[in-house]
Amino acid sequence: MFPSRTKTFQILILFASLAFVLAACSSDRGSGDEGDFVLNMYRGANEVGGESIGFDDLIAREDRPILLNFWAGNCPPCRAEMPALQAAWERYGDQVLFIGVDIGPYVGLGSYGQGKDLIEELGITYPTGSTGNRTIVTDWRVSSMPTTFFLNSNGRVHDTVLGALSASRLSQKILALIAANAS
Repeated sequence: MFPSRTKTFQILILFASLAFVLAACSSDRGSGDEGDFVLNMYRGANEVGGESIGFDDLIAREDRPILLNFWAGNCPPCRAEMPALQAAWERYGDQVLFIGVDIGPYVGLGSYGQGKDLIEELGITYPTGSTGNRTIVTDWRVSSMPTTFFLNSNGRVHDTVLGALSASRLSQKILALIAANAS
């Protein structure tokens, strides 16, 4: 028995939709590069070795563990967290590399200009910038703003925090990361 025209049409629509979704989610990166992105620096180009740098390249040449913080210019919890991140950078920056990534344009919480303005307003000096790679949100599974990843010195995720960190909790997480990388 042959399926009805309506059923055939529904199946065609389903496959067309699936093809569209897969095409929209794909990128020009190989599967081994998932999670890599080019960071275009707002601040800290000297610390990371350039105005634009691939994150995987940064990990490969960095001996310190990395604090990777995803934030947005129009995100109140991100704004509230940044002074604690700055203070921690001043205290632990010789032991842990901090990287801030403005993803505001991809999550509807600001533009690149608003991100740069926020960094300027708060006097942030730790390396921070933006990326042109919109898949960063899904590649890194950022589901809350801000989101902070603590990466060991070979780039593997040691810990993750969804939402803003208080100064004391941030210090605890950084000290745990340092201790884990000492062994």
